[in-house]
Amino acid sequence: MRALKLLAVVTVCGVVGVFGCDQPLGHYKTMGCTPIGKLATGCPERYECPSITAHDNTKCYFNGKTYEITQQVPDAEVAPFCSTNCYCRSANPFAKFRCIHVGCPDFLQRFDHENCLKQYKPNSCCYTGKVCGEDRQKLATCELEKEIYREGQRMYFKENKCRSCICTAGFNANATDTDPNCFDTPCGFELFEEKHVYGGGIPVYKKDRCCPWEWRLPQASDSIVKGTAGKASTDPLRQCKYGKLTLDVGDSLNIQQGTAEAQKMTCSCAVPPLVHCVLNN
Repeated sequence: MRALKLLAVVTVCGVVGVFGCDQPLGHYKTMGCTPIGKLATGCPERYECPSITAHDNTKCYFNGKTYEITQQVPDAEVAPFCSTNCYCRSANPFAKFRCIHVGCPDFLQRFDHENCLKQYKPNSCCYTGKVCGEDRQKLATCELEKEIYREGQRMYFKENKCRSCICTAGFNANATDTDPNCFDTPCGFELFEEKHVYGGGIPVYKKDRCCPWEWRLPQASDSIVKGTAGKASTDPLRQCKYGKLTLDVGDSLNIQQGTAEAQKMTCSCAVPPLVHCVLNN
């Protein structure tokens, strides 16, 4: 599932964030949370996330929308995750999506990359065709950040790791914000990881990744390391809840001190209501 986790954002200081913020916030954007306020750092003060704070275990949530039991997600919204016919079904402890996985040809056989180019359409999982041999020279070309692409190819930004475009005739590299063939791809964790997302887990990011790599559930050995802000906050809207712990903005987690996990991961309350972690390597 991890290979499916993508979301368009901006890379800042080695960590992928949004809105010019230096914190990874892709999980909030995916869940359709509402940013509240704005700090001098460019980060929102906090987010309102009804799918977390007012979660209904008999409903499913995806891309900021709520789904009743048996209700189906439009195929166009789940296609980027190689899925189709996703519908909400009853389960314990949380309602969950059931989807049919789409198998792409390149999952099953080798592709002749030296002689052929894959052709894609926006929001597709699999390539939709190929052009080989001399016919490649007949395709229109696009230039994005000094890289040349042929019509139908996927194009990627060097700094904006999670936004991509499809090369089309007449492509304008100065209008990628409005080009319908340039798009942000949401993360897929709501489709596949409901027990962690709604069971009290927090997102764990890899540096330069757009979406959570995994979700970490609370552990009995977790404890709080107080930040340098001084007086503890009394405003619950400026706090992060994680299991039995309540962290103020600026606090971090002491996770299994001395273990390999603690050495490679840092977790903090930066933008409530969720703590987030970043893998250091």
